[in-house]
Amino acid sequence: MKYPILAAALLLAAAAPTTTATAMTIDADERELYDNSIQCMAFFGIMAGLGTKGDDADPKIVASGTKFLAIATVLADDDEAQIKTDFDAQIDKFARITKNPEDPDMIKQVQDISESCTFLETLVDAMIESGTL
Repeated sequence: MKYPILAAALLLAAAAPTTTATAMTIDADERELYDNSIQCMAFFGIMAGLGTKGDDADPKIVASGTKFLAIATVLADDDEAQIKTDFDAQIDKFARITKNPEDPDMIKQVQDISESCTFLETLVDAMIESGTL
């Protein structure tokens, strides 16, 4: 997806009504943003849980996951069941990707996800600061 399209999709998501709907109805660009948000929410959730003892997860990582939860919630028209289903599927995907931690392909996939989520978060933060989100 081109960056201007992503920016437009983020703006559209921010402007979307927050009323509860019976089913999630989103177009292709919103679907890509939704899927990326679910992936990043899962990624930051996993990262928050790694290396922590009890409830001492890194607050910045938790906040990062929460941003993507907010975007997914808006795009999914507050369809919590759909978000949970998609989140669980993403967690299962991460479990499959990381099944063999020595696999160079797995390392590349995780690095790509990390870079993508970091970039998306930077874009979201910039839009929040500028007041366009």
